[in-house]
Amino acid sequence: MKICPKCDAQNANNAPVCKNCGANLNETPDVKPAEYAEEKPPYHLGLALLFFFLSFIVSSVKMLIPENIDYPDYSEPWVYLYYAAIVAGVVFLILGFVCMRGLLKSKPIPGKGIFVIMISIIVSCLILMDVFSVGQTLILGDNEAEISRQMETLDDSF
Repeated sequence: MKICPKCDAQNANNAPVCKNCGANLNETPDVKPAEYAEEKPPYHLGLALLFFFLSFIVSSVKMLIPENIDYPDYSEPWVYLYYAAIVAGVVFLILGFVCMRGLLKSKPIPGKGIFVIMISIIVSCLILMDVFSVGQTLILGDNEAEISRQMETLDDSF
């Protein structure tokens, strides 16, 4: 069975023309090349910038928390809010880098991409300083007597 390309009518295999509309069944239909949608870049600079901004804001706002992180008092809820802010900052930082994935593969890097890369470096440094300060606190603990003894030993050596 041949199917007419114009009216979709069924015709005999040996029919030269369509019995319904008279169209030539022996000519090959014009095949148009497939149209491809415009390829989107594999990165989202606006979303990356938003996540870096949120990471910076969370890192900045935690400075308003009234907590002495060098000697944390774990009976206060502020300590946990401080740690939660640091975790949220790290999560937003990681999400920002996920949105930037594929940016360095594009040739040339767009101007907005260079701006986002600079922002990501600055925010990464701020967040890493927070993480290292918390790590130092967790490693040293709240052993104030030991720290003051070490400071006296340093003062005596000079």
